[in-house]
Amino acid sequence: MKLNSMDGIWILKAFANQLTAIVFGVFAIHQTSFAQDYPLKPVVLVSAHAAGGAADTLSRIIANRLSVLMGQTVVVDNRPGASTMLAAEYVAHSPSDGYTLLMATVTTLSINPVAVAKIKYDAIKDFSPITVVASTPFFLGVNMDVPFKSVSELIAFAKKNPDKLNYGSSGNGTSSHLAGELFNLMATIKMVHVPYKATSTRNTDLSSGVIQVVFGNDLIPYAKAGKVRILAVTAAKKLSSYPDISTVSDSGNLPGYEANVWYGLVAPAGTPVPVIRKLNDLVKTIVLDPETKQKIMTILGGEVVANSPEQFDSLIKSDMRKWGDVIRNSKVQFEE
Repeated sequence: MKLNSMDGIWILKAFANQLTAIVFGVFAIHQTSFAQDYPLKPVVLVSAHAAGGAADTLSRIIANRLSVLMGQTVVVDNRPGASTMLAAEYVAHSPSDGYTLLMATVTTLSINPVAVAKIKYDAIKDFSPITVVASTPFFLGVNMDVPFKSVSELIAFAKKNPDKLNYGSSGNGTSSHLAGELFNLMATIKMVHVPYKATSTRNTDLSSGVIQVVFGNDLIPYAKAGKVRILAVTAAKKLSSYPDISTVSDSGNLPGYEANVWYGLVAPAGTPVPVIRKLNDLVKTIVLDPETKQKIMTILGGEVVANSPEQFDSLIKSDMRKWGDVIRNSKVQFEE
């Protein structure tokens, strides 16, 4: 049988397709086998925050439970600094084998990338999302002596008295700062931003009246002590843990207002998909356990999430757009 040139081309294409299928099949089998055996050695969970805080405590809860479920030690490595960028840069350049993970935040993956010009990692290209562990909103707290007792009254006062209200944050460009700027933009008011290096100092100044407003997730103890009045929470809906506190959206007539700090687990880009899926399943099991869930909610004052890698990826991108718009429209200045 005589073959013409077209026959030869089709034969070559068919052979190439078969070879490709074989290669991908072998690769898939290898990845699945790797995931089944994973982990064969200790795993490092990098925390972008100093030891002792809520974010570090969350990392240690997840690490301790993962150690039990996986039968391998999971060590928390604290690498604070540069608005969580030091830890993110370290993990971004770590091997893509599932043995180095990062507890990232909205600041790490959605704010810094659109705000810091000289950032040394790409939030989309350098990481493989695993799951959002938990999300915590801010509480809108005010000094006890201010002449307003609701969000709508605050907005009315600010409209009549521009630049008379000072709101404190945990630093320029932080999520608590942007929560205030989003509030300014949506309410069409102008409160003056006052950045602090220590939230304890900020909260003390709020109690004493040096500043009048704070968007913070650590105000409940001050409210219970009668030093701060909580007007609302910045979540999209009321928190199950604080059902009597209304949302900023409802009480301020600002539909769509929402500002949350989420904590999510990511791995270096290129980590085998079966490993990502395995970690996703394990973390979901951990955070949805009633006892662990209650512990996390108590520590953070928020809610557990436990979503899919795809949903986490969408959240990173949507929050980039959201906070990027706030930064541009409010002309926020970042410290690099």
